[in-house]
Amino acid sequence: MARQRSGALLPGLNLSRNSRTPIGRELFQALREFVISGCIKPGMRMPATRNLATELGVSRTTVAQAYEQLKSEGYLIGREKSGTFIPEVLPDAQAVLVPRQSSCPTPEIAERSPTLAKRMEGTTAARPERGMLAQPFHPGIPDIAAFPAKLYVRIQRRVSLDVIGRGAARCPAEGTPVLREQVAAYLGASRGVICEPSQVFIISGAHQALHLIMLGLSNPGDGAWTENPGYPGARRSFALFRLRTTAVSVDAEGLMVAEGRLRDDHARFAYVTPARQAPLGHTMSLSRRLELLRWAHERDALILEDDYDGEYRFGGSPAPSLQGLDPDGRVLYFGTFSKTLLPSLGVGYLVVPRRYVNVMSKLIDLVGRPPNLATQLSIAHLIESGAFESHVRAMRTHYRRRQDALQRHLHENLQDLVRTEVLNAGLHVIGWLPPHLDDRRVAENAWRLGLLPRPLSDFTVEGRFPPALMLGFSNLSDARIPAAVQTLRQAILEG
Repeated sequence: MARQRSGALLPGLNLSRNSRTPIGRELFQALREFVISGCIKPGMRMPATRNLATELGVSRTTVAQAYEQLKSEGYLIGREKSGTFIPEVLPDAQAVLVPRQSSCPTPEIAERSPTLAKRMEGTTAARPERGMLAQPFHPGIPDIAAFPAKLYVRIQRRVSLDVIGRGAARCPAEGTPVLREQVAAYLGASRGVICEPSQVFIISGAHQALHLIMLGLSNPGDGAWTENPGYPGARRSFALFRLRTTAVSVDAEGLMVAEGRLRDDHARFAYVTPARQAPLGHTMSLSRRLELLRWAHERDALILEDDYDGEYRFGGSPAPSLQGLDPDGRVLYFGTFSKTLLPSLGVGYLVVPRRYVNVMSKLIDLVGRPPNLATQLSIAHLIESGAFESHVRAMRTHYRRRQDALQRHLHENLQDLVRTEVLNAGLHVIGWLPPHLDDRRVAENAWRLGLLPRPLSDFTVEGRFPPALMLGFSNLSDARIPAAVQTLRQAILEG
């Protein structure tokens, strides 16, 4: 009997053979649009990579890479021996942030949610190109080849067999207690976070942390400070929940609290990246941290601390968390294993003050979907055994050498076009361009040439900063640096 073919049909999926966009990137963008638009319904199975590759006339590797990137960002989920599926809940609100053209007719969507569509007008679209894996200069992607894959697979196999043997039916919405305990211990020892396991919630990442906080603790019309320049995802999340946002300037000491007070002293939230400001990379000074905490205490406000890559400081010890200085529970702290392990694991953590534990437990049970249980238990084993800490220490040395190599090649080959500032931390450097250039245009040139830097303009809300690019070095091998730098030179000269 012939095996029945399964998988979602993808009507209207066409790839432009004349486009200057690489075919893999174009396929990723097209599939992502299908998922976001709702043309492929939650729970549906995607076509097998071999079948889709044959249908589109591309290599199976191209399709597999696009699937893997969609999995890493939460738009697809893989089930062992079952295939690849559309998740029940998408990782963020991109489907409603920007109007999109789609081959799937959905006129009823605008009629069902006119108020949501209206308040999303004018928001800036996230650039889909930033999602591609393993592109030179892509910021925020760790060295995937350096992940201890064999060790992790051995651990996960043993963990999975144990889970099945014990008859575990599901994972608690808050996360498995084993990982919550290990995360609490790890954050206390390495980041100075003061918390109990009950305050730790295992989540998918920063987007889920922001959305849970907004769902449980905000009201429409509340004010929120964001950094300028700063992470665009925070502003989009605040806009989704009808908060008014104020872009507050940053300097070498971090968020300028005095400016925030002048512009919106009664804001309810302040979103900050104190360990390493995104994107400029400075560490918030102690005096500025204390000033921010005083403001939060006086105004009964909450501070949202995004510690997205605080482990990676190459000179001295990593800066301790802002949460550890908080005497009265004003800081909600969150981070991720995407930078220290793998983005595709999709595991992060949210630490809330004690007074919010009950409300967050009820909320996450209602709307949350915990990361895979076997994945959680595997990460817990890595932490408990000491392998995780050893890996992070090794990667600090690894990334320091890679940063130095990139700095050397930029100085030797692009000294007349790119100026960099060595901050000895994080997974990217800022490359300042000549003042007459448009960094978005240079970035678009680079994308067409197979590179993936981010323009600083994408992070700027108000005012105008000198043109610059975020140049990720963590997933750029030493062997590829010389060619990537020469290609970047071409992109700049074309700008």
